[in-house]
Amino acid sequence: MSTVFDFLKNDFTSLYMKNVLEHKAVNKAIAFCDNDNLNLIYTGMFSEVNNGKGITDDLELYLVSYLIQKNKNIKGFGRASAYVLEDQTTFIGFDIKTVDNEIWSQQNLFSVDEESKVIGVEGDYKESSDKNVICPLVTSYFEKIDFPEDTLKYLDNLYEQIKPNLQITQIK
Repeated sequence: MSTVFDFLKNDFTSLYMKNVLEHKAVNKAIAFCDNDNLNLIYTGMFSEVNNGKGITDDLELYLVSYLIQKNKNIKGFGRASAYVLEDQTTFIGFDIKTVDNEIWSQQNLFSVDEESKVIGVEGDYKESSDKNVICPLVTSYFEKIDFPEDTLKYLDNLYEQIKPNLQITQIK
């Protein structure tokens, strides 16, 4: 296992759960790592920079591919999002994938109060897998996309808008 994989699996998940409890909300996040830093993007801000729209599946894949092309040192991605099962069980789904195709997914249950604010996240995960991801998009991370010039220009502009909001954590 690589250092980046271990960092995403352990530190990214812990950092994310800490942020969830601090803000009392589960917001989708995408993290990317090189050998030195974890960069965390909360996708809730995309409505501000994407003409009032959130991050679509296509835009997520484009952004991941763009980031890889922009920074050749990216070694891994993490993704976190809220899910609700048919029985109303709520969990945070974490998916991790590295450039070496190491995969990890886990589900951490969370609870909310009557105002739908998060009041607890279980530190121990309910389910995990080193073979299957929760979000199928993650299987396509690291697949190269050849962007037309106008799409590349759009992604350049988008990145410049989200760059000041990146949460950067040094890998130990």
